[in-house]
Amino acid sequence: MRIAIISIIIFTCTVFAGVAEEVQMPPNIGPQIRQVTGENTVCLDATRYPKFYSYQSDNPTCGEYLKKEFDAEAITGSQSNNGFSLAPLWFKSKYSKSKNTKPPLNANPGYQDIPGLSINYSPEEAYRKTANILITWTVRVEAYKHCGVNNNRCASSSSGKYCDGDAYKIWPDLCNVWHGTSNQRFPAGEVKTALFINGVRKGTESIMTIPDGGVTSSYQPKDPTHTGSFLLTADSFPEGVLPQSIDITVKWYNDTSMQIKSPAKMRNLIVTVVPRERITE
Repeated sequence: MRIAIISIIIFTCTVFAGVAEEVQMPPNIGPQIRQVTGENTVCLDATRYPKFYSYQSDNPTCGEYLKKEFDAEAITGSQSNNGFSLAPLWFKSKYSKSKNTKPPLNANPGYQDIPGLSINYSPEEAYRKTANILITWTVRVEAYKHCGVNNNRCASSSSGKYCDGDAYKIWPDLCNVWHGTSNQRFPAGEVKTALFINGVRKGTESIMTIPDGGVTSSYQPKDPTHTGSFLLTADSFPEGVLPQSIDITVKWYNDTSMQIKSPAKMRNLIVTVVPRERITE
């Protein structure tokens, strides 16, 4: 009877030893946190013209051309056949005859770096296959009506280039010889932020709708804040391992007729690294 009991105990221990050959356990190393804050006020230029309507000028033909609703289906080359209301800024007006002036943009700028929101991280070799990296960001954005190529919302109020609530300057960028008045509306639109890892976009875009800017007065939302997060692991990369060097950058894109501003110290990027090691028993 005693011999049988000893045999059962030996068999049970052998089974458990075969099952628990390798387990994952968190090491004694705590999370590592890196954070950066945007120290200066930064701006992102508009990418669309305002909506033109109700004009009086010495060039009614061009005024009519400007105020028609923009129709993306009518775009041919770099010019819209149906006017410039809400058209992308890189479109050139057919009535601008000056060789020395161009619209503010000549191509879609795409996502732009947000100054101050970039971190380079080099994971320890032991954790390149197992570490979890949580990335979070917060960006406050404010919208203002732009007033053409010389607009500089980041300038101080005493600067000659600063403008507040002015309409878009039609002459000479859009209409060669144009004197009069033009009503312009700055409709609601979208501002986006997104995470880029080593130059490649990861996760989904964070999208905020900027409220209508009105006709004559600037509109500043009370607390317009972008937030986003992304969990980065070895499985996020085709090689199944974290790169030796990871560039973590948050970028933004402005798809409105208004200029976007992010005030100083009101945006940040936080990277939390939770190391995990593989323990063999």
